[in-house]
Amino acid sequence: MFFTRNPENGELSTSRSSPDPRYGRVYVLRFTLSCGKIVHKVGMCRSARSTDRLFEITRSFFNVYRYSPQVVMKRDKKVIVPLLVEKHLHNILSEWHYTFDKKFGGSTEFFENIDEEILLDYIDNWDYTELLRSEESMRSSDYEDIVEERAKLIAKSKSTDELRF
Repeated sequence: MFFTRNPENGELSTSRSSPDPRYGRVYVLRFTLSCGKIVHKVGMCRSARSTDRLFEITRSFFNVYRYSPQVVMKRDKKVIVPLLVEKHLHNILSEWHYTFDKKFGGSTEFFENIDEEILLDYIDNWDYTELLRSEESMRSSDYEDIVEERAKLIAKSKSTDELRF
């Protein structure tokens, strides 16, 4: 839910046009560093502000390294329970974790030597079944949201065989 501050009295109010708070974005950024190395940032945000997040990360990178890498947003996908989806992606990519020598905003969520096309295809064809099968604990409300999302897809589907869950 989004909050806005009334400049006249400073009170917080919720926006009626705010999106469903269960949804967020998972994104993949490709960074080309000055040395030519390509690394990917896999992250999430709770609202439709992935582009803002891209600029926050590159600004933070610049403040530390004093140059701006080439950055391309390769994927930006709306998902339910984005934190769990991001955590799942980080777990499967952990073997390729990249550590910068200096810390900046988002610096712990980078990966190197990954096959970009396979990663993007995996995200494009995202299947919540992986979260439901996971041994990681999840809040019951997140589980219910995932099951509800699945029910919506079943209702829209002409055949359960077409459903990717």
